[in-house]
Amino acid sequence: MTNKILHIILGITALFVLPFQIVTTFVLGLLVSRTFGLLLVPISAVWMVLFLGPLIGLSYAFERVPQSRLFIAIVGIPLAFLADTYVALMPSMGEADNRYAKMVLCQTFPYTWRFMRYQRGQLNIGHLDALRADVYSRPEYRNGTYRLDW
Repeated sequence: MTNKILHIILGITALFVLPFQIVTTFVLGLLVSRTFGLLLVPISAVWMVLFLGPLIGLSYAFERVPQSRLFIAIVGIPLAFLADTYVALMPSMGEADNRYAKMVLCQTFPYTWRFMRYQRGQLNIGHLDALRADVYSRPEYRNGTYRLDW
């Protein structure tokens, strides 16, 4: 439910954020290029300290301490919204994949911790193996040295 509330808020505010996003990414992109990329250091520091760290911590607590989920949702939804808006308004400087990854981390709250573990291959999702169809007709599969992967 927390994630659905976040998506509703992001959807509603997208109408307002999008026009600002066009202007801020252009203007800040010019400033970053004029400072030879040095402006990206404080932008990244703000992202990591104010947004990424707390999102991961709250997500971890959400998963481990079920009694605190209501409090985490009350604190985390505005934080995830602000983080997503921050990423949207900052310039990507040619790294659209990084920007997209940051937005996904914000938009998957309260599952940010779990998503990061999945990205790193640390999440065991073996119970979903029955849903996947594997192709055994390929030559590399015949000798049994293949690895099942998503």
